[in-house]
Amino acid sequence: MTPSDEARRLLRKADQDRAVFHAIKNQPGIDAEAACFHAQQAVEKSLKAVLLAKGVSFRRTHDLDELVDRILDEGLAFPFPSDHFSPLTPCAVHLRYDDLEIEGLPLADAERMMEEVRRWAGEVVEGGSGMGL
Repeated sequence: MTPSDEARRLLRKADQDRAVFHAIKNQPGIDAEAACFHAQQAVEKSLKAVLLAKGVSFRRTHDLDELVDRILDEGLAFPFPSDHFSPLTPCAVHLRYDDLEIEGLPLADAERMMEEVRRWAGEVVEGGSGMGL
């Protein structure tokens, strides 16, 4: 599988996480953490898709700040503040196993971040400039 194929595969997987987020975000009995986990996963996969599409290596991580740092270190155009996705990082794996409260992260914000990065990553992976939202 080429890096471009792998990048497109990750975007498809990000879309699956987006679909789960949308399906559960307002369901009774579903904690916000569960929905935010899928938002974080969608953002993570979108960022990794950009890195793959641009031929940038990265270590296996769920840390969104680390992935953004890789993008910035490579001098790639990044249309968001460097800490834009930081609030989602705690929603990764450790939140799924710990009983933590998500502080200061409304579901609407998680959704907005997820949708913004997916649009941008799609532009980058499909060969656009990746500058627009």
